Amino acid sequence: MTSTLPTTPPTPSPTPSPTPSPQAARALVVVAGLPGSGKTTLVRRLLGSGVPGVRAVDSEDVAARWRTGARVPYRFVRPLVHTRHRVRVLRVVLGRARTVVLTDPWTSRWWRPVVLRTARVAGRDVRLVLLDVSAGDAADGQRIRGRRIPEGRMRRHAGRWARYRSVEGAGDVLVVDRPGAAALSLAELLGRPAG
Repeated sequence: MTSTLPTTPPTPSPTPSPTPSPQAARALVVVAGLPGSGKTTLVRRLLGSGVPGVRAVDSEDVAARWRTGARVPYRFVRPLVHTRHRVRVLRVVLGRARTVVLTDPWTSRWWRPVVLRTARVAGRDVRLVLLDVSAGDAADGQRIRGRRIPEGRMRRHAGRWARYRSVEGAGDVLVVDRPGAAALSLAELLGRPAG
């Protein structure tokens, strides 16, 4: 004789949580675009004086420290600023912050894979937010902030940006223009559900 156990109705499968799991929450968000496109402005507007669990990394922070009271023209210290910034980026991406938001032109063919490889080693999902701003509008942005990069360098950035945009692969990518960037919310920047 076989006994039967009382049957209970099947439990419904859990619905996906609107907030990412701790593992999925470990992310790198790259805000990319030409110099003067508004990357720093966007990140400062959305992150302000800080958001818990989010660490912003912007070369402007390092450059501002080197420019304060400097007697040497910035063009001479630029290589040092870039080196210091890049070391800082890799350290932060490998670090403990749940989410890292990096502003970067994203036009360097050797630097992109280094950052992406480091993010992979750190177990971070990568999200790209591309500010699709013309070279002319980016040059206007540089004038407004009071610091223009040399024309030759800007042309090289613009050429590399156009080539990158034409072959940009699939993945978690958000492309916005200037008005779109001005309307972007923090949740949209981070690729998280609102709320």
